[in-house]
Parts: sequence; C-alpha cells; structure tokens
Amino acid sequence: MKSGDIITCPHCGERTVVKTMKKFSGWQITGEVLACALCSAELGAPEKAASGSAARDRLAALLGGDDTEHVTLAPGEEHRRGCRNCIHLLEHPFKLLCGRTRREVEPMHVCPEFQDREKKEEKAK
Repeated sequence: MKSGDIITCPHCGERTVVKTMKKFSGWQITGEVLACALCSAELGAPEKAASGSAARDRLAALLGGDDTEHVTLAPGEEHRRGCRNCIHLLEHPFKLLCGRTRREVEPMHVCPEFQDREKKEEKAK
C-alpha cells in the first residue's frame, strides 16, 4: 500500500484514499505513517523507496545507457552585443547609464555604437 491508493478503510468502512501523515514529537518529525483520508486512522508504515543508485540503474537500462551525444550551445557573436558588454557602460547602484549618450540603458539593449569591452582589454595588453 502506498500514498494515493484507493482502499476500503478497515476502521470507518468507507471507500477512501490513502494519505501520508507525518508523526511529530514536539516540533520534530519522527516518521511517516499511512492514514485514511476520511477518518485519519493509521494504516501502517509507507513502503521504502528504491535507493538512488538502483533507480538510476533502472533508468539507464530503460533509456539504453549513456550513449547519447552531448550538445553544447554557442550563442554566437550577437550574444555579446548588449550594453552589458559595452565599454561605454557606466554602472550605478540604481541604474545603468551609457557613457556616450548619457541616457539610462537596459543591459540587453543593442546599440549601433557598441564597442566590446573584452576585445578592447585584449588590445590594451
């Protein structure tokens, strides 16, 4: 028997759903028991779940092992063209400003006058 099963309760005799209840000792959880959803009578201890490695092995057997190709995603050059990577960005605790236009900007805004901060630092070295 597990949580969510539909049974006839041996205590109240009604058709009900089994629920999991926590047992407490003061404010500490000491365990779990299965109970009737209608009368809250204890029905026994819940079944133990499979260990992580055994469940992982069953999943690997189901999916055919670890023969899948790993894919890496490269965002491309356009990804870096936002104001957050621009050399003209002035960071302030409450807003971001463009040093060229003196206006408030969004980090993902794409500007036609963009100059990459990292490329500028590489040239300086």
